[in-house]
Amino acid sequence: MAADIQTGNSRRDAPPLRIATVGIARDAVFHLEAAAIRDGLEPVAAARAGETNRTDEPVPGCVVCSLDELVERSDIDVVFVCGPVESRVDTAVRLLQRGLHVVVESSAAIPPDQVQRLSFEASTITRYCSVWRPWDSELDFRRAAHVAASGEAGPIRAVRFLQHQLVAAMLPHATSKNSREQISNATLQDLAGHRLAQALTLLDEPVKSVTAGFRRESVGFGIGESAREVTPAGENSLHAVIEFVGGASVLLDISIAAVVPISTGWIVQGTRGGYRSDRQYITVEDGEIYDVAVVVESLDPYQRLRTIITSWPNETIQVESQERLQLEFRVAKLLARIRDSNRLSQMLIGDTASSTSLF
Repeated sequence: MAADIQTGNSRRDAPPLRIATVGIARDAVFHLEAAAIRDGLEPVAAARAGETNRTDEPVPGCVVCSLDELVERSDIDVVFVCGPVESRVDTAVRLLQRGLHVVVESSAAIPPDQVQRLSFEASTITRYCSVWRPWDSELDFRRAAHVAASGEAGPIRAVRFLQHQLVAAMLPHATSKNSREQISNATLQDLAGHRLAQALTLLDEPVKSVTAGFRRESVGFGIGESAREVTPAGENSLHAVIEFVGGASVLLDISIAAVVPISTGWIVQGTRGGYRSDRQYITVEDGEIYDVAVVVESLDPYQRLRTIITSWPNETIQVESQERLQLEFRVAKLLARIRDSNRLSQMLIGDTASSTSLF
C-alpha cells in the first residue's frame, strides 16, 4: 500500500515513527500517550523543560532526560516542542539544526517574527517543521474545506463560525483569580488561533480590514437565594469581523463563558451554493436549492505525521511545510491585528484607494 499524504495512510512496511517531546507537563504527555496507543508510533524520550513534577517514565518505555541529552540521541525521528511558550522557537531551532524534524505546540503567544524565524531555519536545513494544529482533522472543517476547494459553490463570499461553551476554570471554585485570568486569556486566544487558521485555509485571500473586540462576560451559577454572578477574571469572548481584498468576509463569535452551549460549525456561503453541518447546498437555474451529503475520509493527525516523516525527503511535503508555516505567520499577524483593533476600539483597514491589504 503506497503512502497517502492527504489521508495519513502509511505503508504497512514503514518503520515506526519514534517520537520525543520537550516538556513533561500535560500537553507533552498527551503526545506521548497518543503515540503509545497507535500502531507505527513509538514514544522514546521526553526532555524536562523546567517542570517540577517528578516522573521518570511519563509513559511505559519512554525515558526522561535533559534537553542536552535529548539532542544527542540518535533514536528520534520527530520532536514535539512543548514547555514554556517563550522558549519554544529557540528550542525548535536548536533541534532543527541537529537535523531533527520538529512540531511546535501551538500558542497564540508566539509572535509573527518568531514564526518567520522557524520558516527560515526549516527551509535552510530542509527538515520538516510545522505548528501542531490537530483540529485541522475535524470532519466538519475538512468537509467545509472540500466544498470551498471544489469550486462547486462558486467564489466564497462569507464564512461564519459561532462557538459558545463554558470552561470550568471560569468558575470561582476552580482556581485562583490570577490563574483564572491566565487560563481565560490563553484559552480564548489559542481557540481563536485555531479557528483563524481554519478560516484562512477556507479563504486564501489577503486580509483588508479587521474589526474585533475581546469581552469579559460575567458567569452566573446557582438559583434562588444562592444565585451568584462572578465578575470575569480575564477575557472570555471574542467577536471578530475580517474583510478580505476580494470582498469576502469571516465572522467569528467565540465564548468560553457561555452557560448555554452552541456551535454552528463552519458555515460557508458561495455565489452558487455553500456548506453547513455535513451538507453541501447547490442552486440550480430554476431557483431551487438542493443538498447532498459531503463525504471525506477521516484523518488521524499522528498517522499523517508518520506518513510525512517516513516519506521524507519529498518535494511536495517540503513545499507543504513552508506553506503551513506561512499560514501560521498570517494567523500570528491576524491575532496581533485583532488585539490592536480591540485596544483602539476601531476598524483597522488597509489603503482602500489601492486595495492593498493589511498583510
